[in-house]
Amino acid sequence: MKEKKIFIFKTLNLLWIIILYHIIGTKNIFLYILSLSLYNIFSASFDQITIKEILNRLHTEQTKKKILKIMLLIISVISMLFLILSTLISDTISIFLKLNAILPIFMIMGITIIIKPLIRLLSEYLTNINNNRIYSKLPMIYTFFDKVLVLIIAFINFRLFKNSASIGVAILYLSKIISAILIIYCLYLIRKHGKDIKYNYAGNDRINYQKEIKNILTNNSYKSITKIVKYSYYYISVIILYLVLSTRYNFKLDELGNIITFTYFFALEVMDYLIYIAKSITNRLPKDTPVTDKLYNSFKMMLTITIIFGIISPLTCKVIFNDPSKSIYLTMVNFMSIFILLFDITYDSIKNKSITYISLIIGLITKIVLVIPLINSFYRMGYNLIYGDVLSTSIAMFTSVIINYIYLRNLNKEKDKYFTKILDILYDNIILAIILVILEFIIPLNTKNYFASLGLIIVYIAISITYIIIKNKIKNKKRG
Repeated sequence: MKEKKIFIFKTLNLLWIIILYHIIGTKNIFLYILSLSLYNIFSASFDQITIKEILNRLHTEQTKKKILKIMLLIISVISMLFLILSTLISDTISIFLKLNAILPIFMIMGITIIIKPLIRLLSEYLTNINNNRIYSKLPMIYTFFDKVLVLIIAFINFRLFKNSASIGVAILYLSKIISAILIIYCLYLIRKHGKDIKYNYAGNDRINYQKEIKNILTNNSYKSITKIVKYSYYYISVIILYLVLSTRYNFKLDELGNIITFTYFFALEVMDYLIYIAKSITNRLPKDTPVTDKLYNSFKMMLTITIIFGIISPLTCKVIFNDPSKSIYLTMVNFMSIFILLFDITYDSIKNKSITYISLIIGLITKIVLVIPLINSFYRMGYNLIYGDVLSTSIAMFTSVIINYIYLRNLNKEKDKYFTKILDILYDNIILAIILVILEFIIPLNTKNYFASLGLIIVYIAISITYIIIKNKIKNKKRG
């Protein structure tokens, strides 16, 4: 049931990103991506903070409420520090990137950082002390309100009033504030018309608050740090691309803003959906499946998906975004999605904090060191400069994956010869790529008709699935 809900949520999020693209059109919302990338980094700091476990162990309502108050105070202080940091970062960015009027955007963004963790903690507290399970759905309701309001505000901003980019982006963050107000109003209605709260007063609580709060803040903190580093890759890319391409290569600012926005927002969200599909299939493997086997299965699956969508990316961009010219950027992110998937799987599997931190630091340093040289190299070779940035992220993530893989393989004392498996995966996908390239000569992809594009996508995917089924049957017969 949980998987079904996640699938619905991911599908709705994909639909949301498509609708938002068509609402905004060619408007430059680079400042939104610039601030949102930083928001994701700060927000990831709170992702693993939960009081659900400790509330289940406590008995008295007084102790539970005190835990909630302490955590709300801590989150408020941290959020205030993030707000100050956001302001300082906005000043620094405005100087280096020569951007004007970005302080209000970063200030409003900084104010909204506290909302998501606050609602999650309130949800866990109210769910614990109340018989009404609707409280557990508050974070989901908040996300729904936020997504809908972003679409409404974007339409009003960019379609009706046609506000400037800086004003329009600042107003977009109001969706989070209004959503929080709606959640508070929903709580008022539930408390007014719902059942009375029933507390459990049985037993006494002997609790070391300092120890418990420390556990809440540090438990699974390495997972939050992993997310922070992952989002930092994207933030570094956004900053470096804008700085290098605007100053050294004289890109027009509107054009550059649109390229970065599409690559690190719209295309990344589309690929996130495909990554989720690949993860869902991998998660169906038996629980005792070795991590290395999961990695190879994921690599095999994602490489196939990457080849298929790499070939049909012009059609995909036509159907989803009504702009085939954006296919080059979708293809780049499509390639990077292989390494994002492997990155996620290894860090989900590894439990050693020291190895986690070492691999994260090495990967991040690799990204910082390689990004500008690779951008310059692709310029000299006459290729799109975004290739250099995407390749730097892919190499950095792959470096971290290799370190984690070596540790996991040694930990599990696996002696299988996976080199043969890698060759099989490459062999199978090279054949698939050749089939699709030959098919491209027979059934060209250069169509401007929407329904023809949709039909061609179905044909190419159907042929790819047919090849995979036939290939698997032949292999099963050989094994039999």
